[in-house]
Amino acid sequence: MLDKWAKAVDLDKAYVNFDPARPLPGTSGFYIQRPNNPLDAMKRDLLRDSLVPQKFLFSGHRGSGKSSELNKLMEYREIKDKYFIVHYSVKEVLDPAGLDYTDLLLSIGAQIFIKATEDSKLKLKQGLLDELKKWMGAIESQESIEDKSEIEIGAELKILQAKLKTGYTSRIDIRKTIEARLPEFTRVTDLIIAEVEQEKEKKIIVAIDDLDKPDLEVARKLFYERQSSLTLPKCAIIYTIPIALLYSSESGQVRQTFTESYVLPNVTITKGTDRRLNEEGRTVMKGLVEKRMSLDLIKPEALNHAIDTSGGVFREMARIIRMAADNAIARGEGTIYKQDVLKAESSIRNEFRRMLQTKDYEKLAEIYKTRELKGSDVCADLLHNLSILEYQNDENWCDVHPAVIPLLKLPRKGKVYI
Repeated sequence: MLDKWAKAVDLDKAYVNFDPARPLPGTSGFYIQRPNNPLDAMKRDLLRDSLVPQKFLFSGHRGSGKSSELNKLMEYREIKDKYFIVHYSVKEVLDPAGLDYTDLLLSIGAQIFIKATEDSKLKLKQGLLDELKKWMGAIESQESIEDKSEIEIGAELKILQAKLKTGYTSRIDIRKTIEARLPEFTRVTDLIIAEVEQEKEKKIIVAIDDLDKPDLEVARKLFYERQSSLTLPKCAIIYTIPIALLYSSESGQVRQTFTESYVLPNVTITKGTDRRLNEEGRTVMKGLVEKRMSLDLIKPEALNHAIDTSGGVFREMARIIRMAADNAIARGEGTIYKQDVLKAESSIRNEFRRMLQTKDYEKLAEIYKTRELKGSDVCADLLHNLSILEYQNDENWCDVHPAVIPLLKLPRKGKVYI
């Protein structure tokens, strides 16, 4: 059987290994340690005793490696010893595009119950089950819930989440019921949390991935308008959020509501206003490639240009190598050359060309010259679509995605921006 985590020794296997849509499990041999990883600080926070359950925000550019880092965090023995871990992707249980705070709260209670009763075979007290059956009956407007077992209730909760995910009419009705009875719903969720923690003799931590995937308007409604509701469950929670939300006038208020906000920065591959090479960061990006394939499969100048084009974003690096490998295969080659990487870069640039609006170029040119980012709706959108990339040394700074920079040198309406 083919080892899916084996290092590639040919380009076909390299193409598979660099799938950008596949987050790494915490035990993957492809995982690479990055410098100044904020998850180290989050781990220390989680292992400290806290008077109240902690609520963390975890952000970073799409493709920066948040999912892989969360997977790794949940695999640490100390975390497993202290916490009953409920880790899921919002995409698996809800519709990210139309997400509402009531959906998210329901998913937290449902996933804790399902994990405890199905995965861990935990038997809950009859009083709690009666409370849950009563609440479920109100949501579904049915009496038959009274006769259902724990496993059947878990199945009902999955159906409820599926209705929120795919059924527009039932979604509206369920949300209205939860919102009207939010105190009761919160109490039932907290009873589930308390009993599971007592039975497992561990605290609960819920880690919700892919909350950075919805568009910014959905994310704003969740974390600006309903931030207090998201802190209601009495357990530790990690919410992933788009990095663009941190560049807003409301970001200070959001940070005050949650225990701490952590940002996973991109890898710094250049430094200084003259953009000289940062060898430490480039070594990290090279290591990402070397973990997944033999470096004999790529020419040094091709690898260097792939690193340049990636902007230090892990998923962008994976995309570039994957596309370049396919380009080389199409040419009948067994090795990636610079021309294969250049073709991949051109494809990525065309994506940005289709995405960017005329008004964006002036802002991008300003950022290219100053490497400073000031909050605005335009900046938030450009951060969200990766046109602008944030980095972190002692202080935060930013730059334009390397694939976008040539677009700023092209005349538009008689003007060259840089």
